[in-house]
Amino acid sequence: MADATRRDEMRPITALFADIVGSTGLGERLGPDEVKALVGEFVTRMSRAVEEYGGIVQAYMGDGICAYFGVPTAHEDDPERAARAALRIVGVAGGYAAEVESAWGITGFSVRVGLNSGPAAVGVVGGEDAQTVALGDTTNVAARLQSAAEPGTIAVGPGSASRLASIFVLEPLGELSVKGRNGAVSASRLVGPRPSAEPRAVTPLVGRERELGRLESSAQDLQAGRGHVLLVVGEAGLGKTRMLEELRTKTGEAATWLEGRCASYGAEAPFGPFVDVLRTWIGADEGDAELAVRMKLRARVGALLGPAQERILPYLGLLLSIRLDPDQERELLSLSADELAAREHDAYLTWLEAVAAKRPLVLALDDLHWANRTTRGLAERLLDLTDRSAVMLAVALRPDPASEGWVFRSKAQGEFAHRTEELTLAPLTPDAARELIDAIVPPGLFGDPVRDELVAKAEGNPLYVEELVRALMQSGGDRRRTWTITPGTAAELPPALEALLVARIDRLEPGARRLAQVAAVVGREFPVSVAVAVAESADPGGDVAALLRAEIVRELRRFPELECTFRHGLLQEAALSTLTPTSMRELYGRVGHAMEERYADQPEESLERLAFYFYRSAEPEIALGYLERAAGRAVGLEAFERAQSLWTRARRLAERVGDEEAIKRFDARLTELASRAAGSA
Repeated sequence: MADATRRDEMRPITALFADIVGSTGLGERLGPDEVKALVGEFVTRMSRAVEEYGGIVQAYMGDGICAYFGVPTAHEDDPERAARAALRIVGVAGGYAAEVESAWGITGFSVRVGLNSGPAAVGVVGGEDAQTVALGDTTNVAARLQSAAEPGTIAVGPGSASRLASIFVLEPLGELSVKGRNGAVSASRLVGPRPSAEPRAVTPLVGRERELGRLESSAQDLQAGRGHVLLVVGEAGLGKTRMLEELRTKTGEAATWLEGRCASYGAEAPFGPFVDVLRTWIGADEGDAELAVRMKLRARVGALLGPAQERILPYLGLLLSIRLDPDQERELLSLSADELAAREHDAYLTWLEAVAAKRPLVLALDDLHWANRTTRGLAERLLDLTDRSAVMLAVALRPDPASEGWVFRSKAQGEFAHRTEELTLAPLTPDAARELIDAIVPPGLFGDPVRDELVAKAEGNPLYVEELVRALMQSGGDRRRTWTITPGTAAELPPALEALLVARIDRLEPGARRLAQVAAVVGREFPVSVAVAVAESADPGGDVAALLRAEIVRELRRFPELECTFRHGLLQEAALSTLTPTSMRELYGRVGHAMEERYADQPEESLERLAFYFYRSAEPEIALGYLERAAGRAVGLEAFERAQSLWTRARRLAERVGDEEAIKRFDARLTELASRAAGSA
């Protein structure tokens, strides 16, 4: 049952629709109870696949499901989660088809899936058993793609394809007509994950000369046989993964490179990145049969360790979820959980130490801030290797004190300080950001004003620079079609940035999250008392503290009253992006009235700001009075150009609200200003 107290919102989501192919024909050959059992079991298995990757099943449609990723909480990788869930569903269908044929003699059991990502209006509908639904073009396209998909395949809409192309193999399906849409939809077929050996698209690296020098020094230390730990720390988008790639280039053929990545959806997968490292080393793909994985493991470990392999093979096999010999299984079942974990750790260390004995080894772990406790525990055990082997443990993580990755960092710096070096990534300088823009766009495409604006918006974050540039180029170079520049207005963020930033805000508790939305309406810099009053915070101190701890905002000043600012302008825009137009108008009005009270003793200093709030509210006529007063004040100060701009804005607003008297009055003021300007000329 949905939380009926949650307000309607605009959210970036990925919708997944899946249904069984030809299920209606099953009734001709099976009894109703058998159809229910057959279909019901597979729908359950589809639901588990969705939930495994953090999605929710919104509706069961007889022989299919409708699922959302990004509801009620956004994740920065929702399209990837949905894609992996879809692949899991298709894979499960293959195995279930064999069961159906064996049990009922029915062949051809299959499933088809449709995916699409984009904005949707999310809210609660229904009566006593209310449900959360996502409505809009995004979900409509996903549903139609599912209907158009071939049996056993996954059709992907353009909103998802743009986010998945770098990590999954996609094949174009051409333009598909979609019911309820005037234009066709560009569709793709999701084939599977890209091989990890495929080279990644490389963005030019700028402004990191100091960091590259330190990587070079680390690579030389490793080549000299000195083990150590390299911690690459930085906020999302600053280039941690890129630093690991540069390190790999610098170590080159002189070292063995093994890497794993902690997935944000891997909370239930013990030792997730370490399993991927081992699987890659033995040359096993994710879809390989168990027998093939077992043979590859025995062959590679046997060649490395000879007869000593028998001591560690059972535990490495356990990590890879390989069925063991009955005697081995009985032995392992007799161990306590702690004893079993310790032996798995020992086996993994033995294997890595043997690899490092051949030549220096780099074990790179990306996104360690997503690690679960078991992964962190094994990572801590690997610290011992740096004291006795030519092993570099290169770890990339965000500065999140609540994460298991941060616990690992503390242990490395505390107990292995003699081996540990931290490389902290700071935002790029404005000059470096301009250099990056020039390196990724054709010469002359952007003039200086646009480049300066991009630099200001990105605030030194390389990922933000790339995504903003990409969005601008896709819009044909017209910034007005890409995002709204005026501070304090709702923004159309590039999808990758919107997902990343909304996910940060979604991790807040409801009170702090609501305060962030209201504060975004007040402005990038905001008096806390106004935001708290409009948000009607039940725990004002706690909500403000939560925003500060989450580094959504920072303090500007405490006297004469507490004022804060969003740490990044795009965080403010992300908070705004979650508000529906109706909610936004209501909040702008409430903020406007709160600001009227705040500036009651000094209204002349805040006329334009008050006009700004009411212009965007459901009471735009109030803004007329403030614009008129602001224009009159500008005339009194002989700021005639400013007065003309304000009268012009006021006239346009008068047209919008249908105030004929005001239109005539503003026309007269503009004519008077024009005459004065002509006379002075």
